[in-house]
Amino acid sequence: MSVKNLATGKLPWECLYPVMDGGQRKYKRKKFRTKREAEDFDREAYAKLDSSSNVDQSKAEKMTVEQLHQEWLQYLRGTGGRKNTGTAGNTLNRYDEIYRSVIEPRWGGAPLATVTDKAVRGWVEQGKFSSPSNKAKGVRQFSRLMNYAVGRYVAANTVKPYLKQLPKSEDSDVERYSLSMRQVYRIAACSSEHFAPIFVFLALTGLRFGELAALRGRDVENGALRVRRTQRTIDNKISYAEVTKGGERRTIPLTQIALDIAEARRRGRDDHLFTAPRGGDLQNQNVNNRALKPAVKIAASAVERLQNALNMADEEYSGDFHVYGPETARAVEQVQQAHGLPVTGEADPETRQALSLPDAAHGYTLNRQDSDFPDDFSLHGFRHTCVSLVVGAGANVKLAQSFAGHASAAMTLDTYSHLFADDLTGVAEALGRIAAEAQDAARLELHR
Repeated sequence: MSVKNLATGKLPWECLYPVMDGGQRKYKRKKFRTKREAEDFDREAYAKLDSSSNVDQSKAEKMTVEQLHQEWLQYLRGTGGRKNTGTAGNTLNRYDEIYRSVIEPRWGGAPLATVTDKAVRGWVEQGKFSSPSNKAKGVRQFSRLMNYAVGRYVAANTVKPYLKQLPKSEDSDVERYSLSMRQVYRIAACSSEHFAPIFVFLALTGLRFGELAALRGRDVENGALRVRRTQRTIDNKISYAEVTKGGERRTIPLTQIALDIAEARRRGRDDHLFTAPRGGDLQNQNVNNRALKPAVKIAASAVERLQNALNMADEEYSGDFHVYGPETARAVEQVQQAHGLPVTGEADPETRQALSLPDAAHGYTLNRQDSDFPDDFSLHGFRHTCVSLVVGAGANVKLAQSFAGHASAAMTLDTYSHLFADDLTGVAEALGRIAAEAQDAARLELHR
């Protein structure tokens, strides 16, 4: 270890560290504020040197990103997946789609040697992407690809450092996409008769879409739902696998509402529980684009639309969303009085019709404390909604894990840790009461 104390200066510690330059080892100097920082950097430098010394640099100049992508997919087919028996076909299909749409246009024909920190930074910060979501997917996918290349063709993953710059995905912004049941029913009211129960069922079970589409009549038994298979789509062909994404089957207790929905849709034991309107297989893209998005477009901004009709835009909102507060309720009461309607302060369809709102055709009512929600809410958001509702009902992390179908409780905590954040002040007060009671008991013992 080549770390020494310079004794003077704002950065008193210096590290003499090795680098490879033109196939030869050379040394550079770098100063640090603390000894620990210098030692950590020194260890990382030697670790990187060990990795690069085992890599034939000429390979990175000959192999393109496209060739690496094909080799990686082949590797995943043979030894990928949770059990190292091969990655599922639908996952490989998704990886290839992300590569073709986001990575290939910039990097497909580029040699790995050109995937430098500077080049990647320019792509991430200045590249043209169709949406923030596609950008995030592409950078994460490129990082996975370069991870495979480390030790084989390159010394380091130059994409990984830029993962921290990505906008939060829906999965990491759970709180924003967790709806209340009133909001779920608002979406249902703006949906067709066929899809409305499906959205409610998703919110009450937390199923992944593939698991929902794979359900059969025999999976409903004794008031519970047995989740044991999933739908896969590869090259636009639908198939069903006798395994869930988490790798394990699970049983979910059904609320009476969810059970009623399942019973209403159940036909034969081997028939799909939920189908497309004409009886075919449910397809994620069709349900999302043709049913959910149109419903969300109406439901997500219902409060804002009402307040605009009442000429009180931006008067009541919380964070990014408009809220149905007391001022809105009073304005609604005035409209109801003026039109001879029951004065409830609630914006039912009749009240919205009096305001000439086009959403009056949908049978939902806005009450006090109702709020709007993200207009990019997707099918996956129903999973976040379900787990949030389950935890709110008093479930511990293990029960929440069962609903989510996660492989471990740690995964559930990683995603939904904010739901289990207890009131620390309340905990401290309870601890104080316990300590005080014990102290009083101890004093009584001393005086006996």
